Amino acid sequence: MAKKILVASHGKFAGGLQSSIDILTGQGSSLQVINAYLDDSDYTDQIQAFVDDLQADDQGLIFTDLLGGSVSQRVVNVVMRSGKQEQVFIVSNVNLGTVLSLLLYPGEITPEVIDEQIQTAYPQLVRLTQTDDEEDFFD
Repeated sequence: MAKKILVASHGKFAGGLQSSIDILTGQGSSLQVINAYLDDSDYTDQIQAFVDDLQADDQGLIFTDLLGGSVSQRVVNVVMRSGKQEQVFIVSNVNLGTVLSLLLYPGEITPEVIDEQIQTAYPQLVRLTQTDDEEDFFD
């Protein structure tokens, strides 16, 4: 079973995630990306091609940048029309940690695995502060 991943976003966010993953793991090329709205071109065909290319035993993971945004809406519409809802998982409000964890996950991706990874990533958003008694890490 092959795991195929698409990251779709407004602007260059998807490409930035791909670049970061390549730097961290060398696996950036294993992601397909859509950097939407950089020009007037319609990116629906790119989503459709990703979904159409999924074989019966493939797992598709599509990450989008903004829940309810136009990119997410278009992804959902394409997947629903394809009839491959059981085969394609869509995760919105994506961050680098979530993409990395699911890219590197060694087993089969299930709804439970995705929910676990989301729950792990969700509380990781923190505001960093430095108190006067902390030493500078780089000194």
